Amino acid sequence: MKVLQILKTMLAARGLEVLLLGKEVITPNDISLGVVTAIEKELSHDKIWMVIDNKAREAIISIEQIASVANRVVLFGDPSRDNSAMNGGQALF
Repeated sequence: MKVLQILKTMLAARGLEVLLLGKEVITPNDISLGVVTAIEKELSHDKIWMVIDNKAREAIISIEQIASVANRVVLFGDPSRDNSAMNGGQALF
């Protein structure tokens, strides 16, 4: 059963790469955080994150923070507090 969960996460991550790579990420109040440059996955915990580049500064934000995707990726609320688990407790934006 664990193998099926890993496969599901890998397929979801691949689909997100196609959908999100190169798109601008913004907050609900229209502040740009940068552009999605990669999708990271942690198979053991079934987690997927977006790597966002903003002028050579990278941040990692959980895909669970995505509110909508069209021409840009819009996040729920303030992502700076939510990316701290992947960045050693430091918010990057």
